[in-house]
Amino acid sequence: MMSTRAHAHLQRVSLAASLAALAIGGCKDPVTKDPSSIDCTQLEGGEQETGECESTNATAGDETGTLETGGLETDTGETGDGTPKQMASDECHHNLSGPGDIGIQYQCAGELHARLDFSVGGKSCADLLGAGWCEQSNYFDENIQPYAAAEVIACCGKFDYQHTDVYKRYCAYDMYQQLCITLAERLQAGVNDGSFGIFAKKVAPIQVWIAQNYKECFDSLLNNNSAKLPQVVSHWTLGDFGDVTGVVVSVTTPTKIDGVSLPKDESEWISCTNAQGNNDQIFEDGHTPNGGIFVGVDLAVPLDADLAGPSILGGAVTAAASFDAVCGPRGCPAAAFSYDANGTGFTLEEFDVFEDDAVVITNGVASLVAERVQVRLWKQALGYKVIEPTTGHVLGYEIPEGAAQFVVSGVDAAEGSNRFMAINSTDIWLTREPSAWSIDSFDVEFEDGSGSSWTLTFGDSRWVD
Repeated sequence: MMSTRAHAHLQRVSLAASLAALAIGGCKDPVTKDPSSIDCTQLEGGEQETGECESTNATAGDETGTLETGGLETDTGETGDGTPKQMASDECHHNLSGPGDIGIQYQCAGELHARLDFSVGGKSCADLLGAGWCEQSNYFDENIQPYAAAEVIACCGKFDYQHTDVYKRYCAYDMYQQLCITLAERLQAGVNDGSFGIFAKKVAPIQVWIAQNYKECFDSLLNNNSAKLPQVVSHWTLGDFGDVTGVVVSVTTPTKIDGVSLPKDESEWISCTNAQGNNDQIFEDGHTPNGGIFVGVDLAVPLDADLAGPSILGGAVTAAASFDAVCGPRGCPAAAFSYDANGTGFTLEEFDVFEDDAVVITNGVASLVAERVQVRLWKQALGYKVIEPTTGHVLGYEIPEGAAQFVVSGVDAAEGSNRFMAINSTDIWLTREPSAWSIDSFDVEFEDGSGSSWTLTFGDSRWVD
C-alpha cells in the first residue's frame, strides 16, 4: 500500500506537471517556455549549454568564437572537489542548463530597434497596425530600469575592462532572447485586443510558432548578425503561415550595446550561473500620455489580491498576495492617469505592483512557491469620465471591461519564469479624492496552457499624489 508521504509526493508531481496548475509559479503561459535548450549548443564566444560537451571558457577579445578547453572544470562547471567556482573575468554563460560556475549579473545598456514584416490579404503589418506597432524601439540601462528588473543582462565573472567586448557580446545574446520573448507577448496582446481585426485567426499561429520556437529565433538572430559590436543588425525569416506570407523579424540600425553596469553597493549585486534571471521581464511598449493632464500616484497601503484557478486533482487552486506599498529592488508600485480638463477622455497610463515575498499557490494538498510576482499594465488603457448629467459633477472614471491588458509574471525555481497576458474582466472604477485616488476592486483574467481560466482579483486600493 502506498505511504502517505509517497502519495503526497505523487500529488505534488502531478500538480507541477499539469499545464493547468499554479498559474504564476508552476505552469507556463499558454504556449511559451523559457528559451533554453537541453541540447549541447555552442555559442559564439565559447559558451556551451549543457554538460554533454567538453567544458569551455569564453576567451576574452575572441571575436571569432574560438574555444579553449578548461582543464580543471568538470562538465557541470564545478571544481574537482565538487564545489562551484567563480567565473573568471573573461567567462560568461547565457542559457547554461544545470549547475555551473558562479558569476555576477550585469545590467546591459543600449538600445534595440526591431521590425516585424508580413503580408496578409494585400495588407502589410504597417497597413494593419501602423508603423508605430510594427517598428519597436526600446532603450535599456540603469537610468530606465532598476538593476533587479533589468531588461537585458549578462552573467559574467568579475569585471575587467580588458574583457568588455566579451560582456557586450553576451548582452547581445540576451537582447536577442528578450526580443523573442517580447515578440510573442506583443502578438498575443494584439490578437487579444482586436488589433488584427478579421485577420486575428490568421496571425495567431505566428504567435504560437514564435513562442514554441524561441531557440530557432535566438539562433537565427545570433547567426544572421551582419554588424560588429557595439552595433547589431540581424533578422529571423519565419516564412509563410497560410495566407500570412513573408514573415520576417528584423533587428535594425541603430541597435547597439553600449556596455554593462553594476550597483555601487556591492551588497546589491546578484549572483548567477546563467542569464535566465530576467526572463520574467519583457520590453515594454513606449508611449506618450493621451491627455493633457498627467497624474502619477504611489500606492498608499499594500494591495491585497486573490488568485482563483480551476480544480486540479480534486481541489481548486488558489493563492493570496499582498503587493508592497514601498519601493523594492524591482521598482516602486505606481499608477498614472491622463485626461483633459475639457472632454470625457481618460487613460490609465501605468499600473505596476510587486510582491517581494514568496506566494504559495496550492490546491489544498500540494503547493508550489512563486517568487518575484509582479503585475504591470502592458499598454495604455482607454476609458472615460463619468459625469452626472444634471449637475455636470464628475462621479468618477471608468476603464471598461476588456480595455486594459496586463503582464502577470513570476518565477518558480523548478519551472523558471512565467508570463501571462491578462485582460480586465470587470470594469475598473477610479475616483478622485483630495491628494489621493481610489481604485475599486477589479478582476483580471488569463488562460493557462490547457485553456483553463484564472482570475486575479485586486482589492480596493488607495493611491497618493
